[in-house]
Parts: sequence; structure tokens; C-alpha cells
Amino acid sequence: MERLKKWGLPILTGAVVLAAVLLPRQISALKDLRTLEAIHTEPLAEGDLTIQETTLPQRLELLGRAIRASDRAVYSTTQPLEELEESGAERAEEAFSQGMGYLSEWGILPESVDLTALDFQGGSRAVYIQADGALSASMLYLQGKTDSRDDLWLVVDEETGLPVWIDCTLRSAKEDLPSAEVLCQRFCSGLALETVQRGPAVWEVEGAGGLVYSASVERVSGRICIEPMGFAQDLFGEEDSTEGPGGK
Repeated sequence: MERLKKWGLPILTGAVVLAAVLLPRQISALKDLRTLEAIHTEPLAEGDLTIQETTLPQRLELLGRAIRASDRAVYSTTQPLEELEESGAERAEEAFSQGMGYLSEWGILPESVDLTALDFQGGSRAVYIQADGALSASMLYLQGKTDSRDDLWLVVDEETGLPVWIDCTLRSAKEDLPSAEVLCQRFCSGLALETVQRGPAVWEVEGAGGLVYSASVERVSGRICIEPMGFAQDLFGEEDSTEGPGGK
């Protein structure tokens, strides 16, 4: 009894202190868990990734806003191809091959790049959803290589199968690369986008909330990159000349 009296109060005090330290943390974690059940943090089943009807410029705007760390107007979730059903993974590999075919057809890839033996290496699927849930887009991030040690990376719009962002190192065709301006022009033409040229290799996409694409060429390494670089308002200090993805 004396021992219980001797140790009881310190134990009780320690339990109260421990609860004071841990309980708020657990409550906070529970709140975070409930808050973070939003689509941008929880993996989704393939059947949940529903693509709503949008135009390509609208989907490109969603992509552009999603990759801006400061923009919370678009939620996103990613899913490794390994988690998709077998048919989904097969479609991703087909999309990679088809996307590379488009790039060759548009003149983005020089004829000297051998696409007869593409080695698909995998990737992931990303879904972007406007915060109000009005619009969504699904993109495939895919990578591969050729027998000539060309490294190929591209983002494919899953609805159309069109490549909308590329970053490739073409070691086999370093001497055959067109200029950055020609690359970007061919890219936008291949996507059938209405554009306004804003610089030597910079184009603003109409109907995409002022989204701007740029192209670059590094002849020493053979690297070519055509990517969404931001929005006209941020880059040039101008108001968007077109409506956002949901319209005004």
C-alpha cells in the first residue's frame, strides 16, 4: 500500500503529461486524415478516375495549374502503372508508342531516330481536377528508350492519345535537331492549337487561360524539351486574355 502511494502520484502525473503531449497530436493527425481525404492525397481506384468532357486547351490549363506549387485551384492524384489493371498498363505502353509516332510524324523527332525497337520503361497516371469539380483531365507520364541510347519522356493526354509535354535526349540525332522555334511551332501545329507567338520559342495557347509553352534544344547532349512554362499573367504581367477552364 505504501509503495502504491509512493509511486501512484508520479505515474498519474506522467500519464497526464504524456496525454497532454500525444493527445493533441493524435487529434491533429485525425483531423489531417479527414481533411486529406481529398483527391490530391489519396490514391484512387481505376474506376474512380472519371474523365469529364473538356477541350484540349482546358485540359492543358488544368495541367499547367496543377504543376504550379502555389496553385491550389486544381487537385491531383497519381497512380503508378503497376497499380492499374493489366489492360490499363497495356494501354499505357500503346500510348507511349503512339505518342512517339506522333512526334515523328510532326517532325519533332528527326528521321534518324530509330523507333522500330522502343523499350517502354513504365510511368504513372495522373488525374487533375478543378477545385469545384467541374472539369478533370487524365494524363499519362511515360518513359522509354531506344537501342541507340535515346532517352524518351513524354506526357500523353489520355483522352486523345496526343503528347502534350516532352523531354527527350536524342543521342543518336544530335546533329539533326531543328531549332527550338521550329520545334515549338511544329508541336503546337500537331496538337491543332490556336496560338500566339510570344517569343522566339514561346507560344501562348488560346482558350487555355493564358498558358504559355516554350521549347529548348541542347545540341551538345541532344536534349529537346517542349513544356508548359507558366501563364502569361505571371510571365508578362498581363491579365489572362482567355477564360479559365471553367469559364467566367
